[in-house]
Amino acid sequence: MKNEQLVHLMFIPAGLLFAMGLQNALVTRVSQSVVRTTHLTGLFTDLGIELSQLFFYRDKEDQRTLRRSLFLKLMIIGFFFLGGIIGGICYRHFALKTLLLPGALLLFALWYDRLLFRYYSLKRKFR
Repeated sequence: MKNEQLVHLMFIPAGLLFAMGLQNALVTRVSQSVVRTTHLTGLFTDLGIELSQLFFYRDKEDQRTLRRSLFLKLMIIGFFFLGGIIGGICYRHFALKTLLLPGALLLFALWYDRLLFRYYSLKRKFR
């Protein structure tokens, strides 16, 4: 294998790891540390614990909070797998250009988060 091909093969996982780290940091920041998406095994553990808690909580408000948390975890897990499947299919057709869409979405989310931060900063300032 040529050096050039080896560098190209190293670029793909490095780019994917960078994108996952950026995505995890962004989601953690936007959700105010409520969601950490790369810890999928922890999500499954929390999901199991919260599913078992459904049998023990009798208070309506506790059950409502628990159901919201369960829904959030199921959405994260579901979209994680859906993204993996769609990413694999898109990679067959578009190769590394597949990363342009998630990259653009991450940049949009960063811009939007900054816009919200400015809005709330100005709102506090003029209160």
